[in-house]
Amino acid sequence: MPVRAIAIGLALIPVNAFWLVRMEMATSQNLKTGGSAGPYPTTFSLFANVICFLVAIAAANAWVRRRRPAAALSQTEMLVVYVMLTISTCFTSVDFLPVLFGMLGHATKYATDFNGWQDLFVKHIPTWMHVTDKAAVEAYYAGVSNPYEWRLMRAWLVPVGAWAGFTLVLVLVMLGMNILVRRQWTQSEKLSYPIIQLPLDMTDTSGGFYRQRLLWAGFGVAAGISLVNGLNVFFPSMPAVPVKLTDLSPYLVSKPWNAMGWTPISFYPFAIGLGFLLPVDLLFSCWFFYFYWKLQRVVSSAYGWSDYNASFPYVNEQSFGAYIAVAALAVWGVRKHIAQSLKRPRDAQPPADDPIPYRWAAVGVVVGLALLMAFFRAAGLPLWMCVAAFAIYYAICIACTRMRAELGPPAHDLHNGGPDYMLAAVWGTRGVAPQTLSVLTFFYWFNRAYRSLPMPCQLEAFKIAERKRISAGGMALAIVVATLAGLFCACWALYDIGYRHGAEVRMAGHFSYFGWEAFNRLQSWTQSPREMDVPALLAAGLGLATTLLLQVIRMRFTGWPFHPLGLAVSGSWTMNTIWLPMFIAWAVKASLLRYGGLRSYRTALYFFMGLILGDYLPGCLWPIVGWIVGANAYSFQQ
Repeated sequence: MPVRAIAIGLALIPVNAFWLVRMEMATSQNLKTGGSAGPYPTTFSLFANVICFLVAIAAANAWVRRRRPAAALSQTEMLVVYVMLTISTCFTSVDFLPVLFGMLGHATKYATDFNGWQDLFVKHIPTWMHVTDKAAVEAYYAGVSNPYEWRLMRAWLVPVGAWAGFTLVLVLVMLGMNILVRRQWTQSEKLSYPIIQLPLDMTDTSGGFYRQRLLWAGFGVAAGISLVNGLNVFFPSMPAVPVKLTDLSPYLVSKPWNAMGWTPISFYPFAIGLGFLLPVDLLFSCWFFYFYWKLQRVVSSAYGWSDYNASFPYVNEQSFGAYIAVAALAVWGVRKHIAQSLKRPRDAQPPADDPIPYRWAAVGVVVGLALLMAFFRAAGLPLWMCVAAFAIYYAICIACTRMRAELGPPAHDLHNGGPDYMLAAVWGTRGVAPQTLSVLTFFYWFNRAYRSLPMPCQLEAFKIAERKRISAGGMALAIVVATLAGLFCACWALYDIGYRHGAEVRMAGHFSYFGWEAFNRLQSWTQSPREMDVPALLAAGLGLATTLLLQVIRMRFTGWPFHPLGLAVSGSWTMNTIWLPMFIAWAVKASLLRYGGLRSYRTALYFFMGLILGDYLPGCLWPIVGWIVGANAYSFQQ
């Protein structure tokens, strides 16, 4: 059991939560201690903040090894710390608990006689699900308050406690599911898990990784760009290197080409580096299917279909269908393994590397799902909707986990594809009780986007354990400890920063915008009820069928370039920002493999890992510089 590593991870988790909240939630406006609008290191599969911690740990460990070798950390211990920081980061990520905290007091704060929110939906929200103390909420949004006054803490205690318990069960169900599929995906199918490659190399105690010249060449290129662009923020007269988003849509003004909408280009070094870790067919599919969705919009505009229905061609719904297909394929592929494991005689000796017996994991998943549904059922959501919503949610979780394990896409966000969105879009809201819609809205906070899901990170932790002969039970313990500590520290950091800085005064605009997104949509549902959207349902079915068809063709024809996972991830908001880096990575990697072979690829890989490190390290340090000097700082992405 890696006790020392768990202790180090526990010590670093609060620091990580504090740092991350201020990177992703703080703003430079009137913030005396500095701050920045970004970067957002948790919006990509390999968390930049955790890589920064890992570099610091590896450097400190190398220093300790030279002076007191017996006290130095092993690679196993460093990887356990990495896993704990990764798991805890999921909770503080911009896509997870910050969305909940942006919603908890929003309805109380902004309900007025003018908008009629109180009668429309606020009265239907159970008091234990949100903060109802007006004075406490006003202080949270205004800031400059002592967060540890009892009158303020008391107002948040019940709703935060209820949602913390819910979140704990939500994540432990993911862990149980991972235990059920772990052996099949990790050992039998031997999936590649590209995301863990860089942490494994960075923690190699031989130090060979850091002696690679191409690594430092890539690091120098990316870090040099970050340095120049960071100085440009402080000294605008200095030139800058244009690597961030540049929108092409202003140049596409005539119909039907203007239907393409927001079409940015970027040259993010870290995204090019992440792309180079992916298989060639997925890289090709990412940018190819990105334009496949754009072409659908252009054709819809040319034929007037989008004029008749603004949602056409239902890209979000088609992407949702693709995710469901990926989940269905994943469950179908693991069905025999789970059935055989559950049928093992009770007195049979379980495999030595199983964290817990399969039956325990299966029972835990069933009980956890029952508790989650009971939570929303107690709030007033009909049972059938509880079952449907959590079936959709965990199907998406399984799809994202399978994607990450098999091919390691840099992002899997699926905005506007969660159960709250899909149930309202497909089933309609007309005739649905206001209480049902009000409670369904609270699915929004953990379904707004899926970029920082804990479930893929948990399975990658088990793969690390398998690769480095770490006890699966010890790794499971580290995951559970990190879950408890990460959940607590995330709630603490988000509660603390609101009262000190002000949710709408000195925090990034998207923090309060999360509440507006959720409750403005709820207002629309109640004031302008929707009918059942049959085309949306058909679009989801089309996305599902297309993905299954691509998978069948891929299994029958060797060299088929269109990967079904590329169809699923390419319709996302994040792919808008990195389609060009994916194209660049594909062109370089395909050329190297074709003309230089595997040896050339392995040699060049260090350069692209250097691009990741060179962008991540300075990129996450610039906000600290901003806090010190009290000014806006450079954000290395978005």
